Amino acid sequence: MSTKLWTDEQFNCPVCLDLPNDPVTIPCGHSYCMGCIKDFWSKDEPKGIYSCPQCRQVFCPMPSLSRNTMLAEAVEQLRKGALKADSTSKGKLSSSAVACDMCKGKQNAAVKSCLVCMSSYCEAHLKPHQTKKALKQHELIPPTSNLAEKICTQHKYLQEFFCRQCQTFICWLCTSNQHKGHESVSTKVERLEKQKVLSELQTETHQRLKDREQELKDLKKVMDVMKRSAGKVHSETERTLTELQRSVERLQELMEEVLDQANLEKMSQAQEVADSLEAEIKVLRKRDTEMRDLAQCEDHIHYLQTCESMSGPLETGALPTVAVNQEASFEPVLDAVLDLRERVEDMCNQELGKITKRGLGNVGVKNLDVRSRDTPRVREINIDSFQAPEPRSREEFLQYAIALTLDPNTAHRRLAISEGDTKATLQGAAQPYLDTPERFDGWTQVMCQGPMYAQRCYWEVEWRGRGSSIGVAYGAVSRKGSDARSGLGYNARSWTLELSDTCCAAMHDNQKRDIPVTYSPRLGVYLDLSSGTLAFYSVADSMTHLHTFHANFTQPLYAAFGVGTGVGVGLD
Repeated sequence: MSTKLWTDEQFNCPVCLDLPNDPVTIPCGHSYCMGCIKDFWSKDEPKGIYSCPQCRQVFCPMPSLSRNTMLAEAVEQLRKGALKADSTSKGKLSSSAVACDMCKGKQNAAVKSCLVCMSSYCEAHLKPHQTKKALKQHELIPPTSNLAEKICTQHKYLQEFFCRQCQTFICWLCTSNQHKGHESVSTKVERLEKQKVLSELQTETHQRLKDREQELKDLKKVMDVMKRSAGKVHSETERTLTELQRSVERLQELMEEVLDQANLEKMSQAQEVADSLEAEIKVLRKRDTEMRDLAQCEDHIHYLQTCESMSGPLETGALPTVAVNQEASFEPVLDAVLDLRERVEDMCNQELGKITKRGLGNVGVKNLDVRSRDTPRVREINIDSFQAPEPRSREEFLQYAIALTLDPNTAHRRLAISEGDTKATLQGAAQPYLDTPERFDGWTQVMCQGPMYAQRCYWEVEWRGRGSSIGVAYGAVSRKGSDARSGLGYNARSWTLELSDTCCAAMHDNQKRDIPVTYSPRLGVYLDLSSGTLAFYSVADSMTHLHTFHANFTQPLYAAFGVGTGVGVGLD
């Protein structure tokens, strides 16, 4: 079976988007209709500098234009093939084609429209206009749909011009009367201007379509791997836990329940993203087909009336780019089950040894091992599971928002806690607080109640003045004294951002990194325990990234605040 290496569109003139008439090739290698490139270069004659409409290579002086004989022969063969295909085709007309007004039943595409008869004709029904003397005098134009609507109601001429000032179609007499002095151009010129914009948009749409199709392909591949992996882990888990069935039958039931739930959640997340991608790809394919059909339309007015609607945003909205983990798997679950089996069996062997020595003495029994298998355990590959994309916009961050309250038992005596334990203000006089082991007595600091256990957490803080700090700390951070052990960011147990009016500094383990920023009264803090990241953002009309800490958090974390002179911090 032969394969077609080239498409008709690859031979089209980039200006008129049709097979070229008298094709010429300019020095940069791109080819055009002789008339199209001359018309395009006519506007550059006053400057004397000419450029390629596609690659923008500049020529000075204007290159001489000679007919490309080889390309002309190829185009002629394509035209003959297209006419033959049209004569044998039984399909419907394309959306950009104009139907013949004389055809009965199956309608053919019109090749010309008559301004006198106000009708459009296919090749067969056009013959009377080519043979009869009376009809030869009629003015024929390229096929135009709804011809009566495109005739000037006042002068009865075809509306071949476009008034840019009034944004309306007019005839040649209108340019000298009602629209005299206005910026009026031919519909072809106006189409070329709009076509440049739509062509760039079509390129972007086509690339986006390719990207989305690749993303969907990658995602479905990972989903297939995950599905097979889940099935494998099911069987392996059942076999492994059966070996301990007499003592851990309930464990087997729980493990299967947890695995089923994890598989359902992960596949549900992946399927939701896949459905969104398929919906967007469907819209992109439809838009791409409509743009190709419109590009081949010879009706300038139809083109201009339609191109605006194609320039609008897609109905699917802006879907964030999907990052697919090619090696996602449930294998770590199997790894955990095998580890559990090893620990349980080791514990059984230890206890058996103790019982033998204490109760039975030295007996002549060798290989006291509860393991019922001869083959050693083979450790499987440990692969990260499927992860949701990192948030970018404030709306995406707010999906992980948590409610925090300050812990008055940790507040320094000069800090007044108010507004439902969500605001801390530095006071001149000490507050009548009880002396608790958790209270800071050297640094004017306060921590929140309860650690953060969610894998992803986000909260926002409003602050004023100088010398404040916002961050997180282990519960074991020192509370007593004025040395570095108790200051947030000055020890290895806390990570903070020190704030002032014009700059800030990232602090951890007494290491400081200055960050020049404009004053931002509201800060967002994002904590991802699974990836070990703590990020700070300035929250205004948009999210501005300030700094990210990367750490292996080994203990529960608490939100913590330091309050400077004459200022306050408040949780939102």
